[in-house]
Amino acid sequence: MGNNYHKQSHIVEFDETVTLLGHAEVPSHHLRGLVDSRAPLICADGGGNTALEFGLTPDVIVGDMDSFSKPFDGQIIHLSEQDTTDFEKCLYSVKAPLYLGFGFLGGRVDHELTALSVLVRYPNRAVILIGAEDICFCCPKQLDIDLPKGTRVSIFPMNHTKMRSTGLKWPLDGIEMSPSKRTGTSNKTDANTVSLTLEQGEAVIILPFKYLDTIKKALTGG
Repeated sequence: MGNNYHKQSHIVEFDETVTLLGHAEVPSHHLRGLVDSRAPLICADGGGNTALEFGLTPDVIVGDMDSFSKPFDGQIIHLSEQDTTDFEKCLYSVKAPLYLGFGFLGGRVDHELTALSVLVRYPNRAVILIGAEDICFCCPKQLDIDLPKGTRVSIFPMNHTKMRSTGLKWPLDGIEMSPSKRTGTSNKTDANTVSLTLEQGEAVIILPFKYLDTIKKALTGG
């Protein structure tokens, strides 16, 4: 599992931020935000169970339907192919300017690692996965963000990766990173603006949750 050869045309399109809900447990401090949100709710298969258990109504449920088990008379996009995960099925079936993903981190380690892999397969999609304490997203070719000095910034390379940086305590210039050799875990900002330039490969950026709005604006230009 884990290629993107089986792509269909976009089935559903939104002109606003959408919420993606996976099957992993969603921390209680995020549930209120989900309940109060007016964003369209896209559930990845078993994420539909979670939504209905908390009184949420999915706009669309996407997946191979091997986990969803509750009565539902709304829209379901049933995709039986097994070459992609339900998370990836959501990304190639739903088009939106920004995706906020809950329930994809903090569960099974194999599911979590696969979700990170899916992130970098869609570098042109603005997708932010939200965990209990952190957020993560695929690093674009150029990222400029304003963060307080001392903010933790972790850069995890997904393959052979080269980057340049300004505003980090430990600069990335000239460093070759890879999952098996060197990563950029627990770097810190030493200036109020951080610039990351991705020269080769793909990387996932991990930041504390409180900077979610900052990253939303950085990824969408809003």
